Amino acid sequence: MLPPDQRLFESHLLLPEYRDGLAKELWGHVVGDDLPPGTAWPNVVFWMAAARREGAPDHYHVALNLSGYSTQPPTGPLWDPATKQTLAFSKWPKGKPGSRFAIVFRTDGFSFAGKALYHPYDRSPLSDHPEWKSEPLRPVWTSSHTIIDYLEEFQSLLTSEDYLGI
Repeated sequence: MLPPDQRLFESHLLLPEYRDGLAKELWGHVVGDDLPPGTAWPNVVFWMAAARREGAPDHYHVALNLSGYSTQPPTGPLWDPATKQTLAFSKWPKGKPGSRFAIVFRTDGFSFAGKALYHPYDRSPLSDHPEWKSEPLRPVWTSSHTIIDYLEEFQSLLTSEDYLGI
C-alpha cells in the first residue's frame, strides 16, 4: 500500500487541470529510464515548458522532494536530464535584473541557493522566511495547494517576458 502523501500526489496527477497542462505540453512527469537510478518516492521529476529564447532549452526540469505532500511544500533544484544531476548554475534560466523571475531563479544569496527555487512554494526557502506566511499578496504554499499550483506558478514564470534564456 502506498503512503498517504504519495496516494494524494498520484490522485492529483489524474485531475483535469493537470491533464490539461500535460495535453498542452506545459509540463510533464518524468518516469522510467530518464530518472537517476534508485529514484523513488518521495522524489519526483517534472519538466516545464519555457518560452523560446535563443540558445536556451524549450523546457526545464525540476527534481522535487514531496515528503509530506501536500501538507508540506515541495522542495528541489532544477535538474539536468543529460547528467542526471542538479543543473549547473551556468545553465539556470536568467531573468531581467530586479524582476520577480530573477529573484525566484537566483543561484546565490540564500542558504538553499542551487538546491531550491527562491519562492514560498518551495519548502527550503520558506523555512528561512517564516514571515512570508503572513505577508499579504504573496502566494504561500498551504495544504490546499497541489502539484498543479506549483507547476502553473513556475511554468508561467518560464514563459513570462522577464525570462531571458540562459
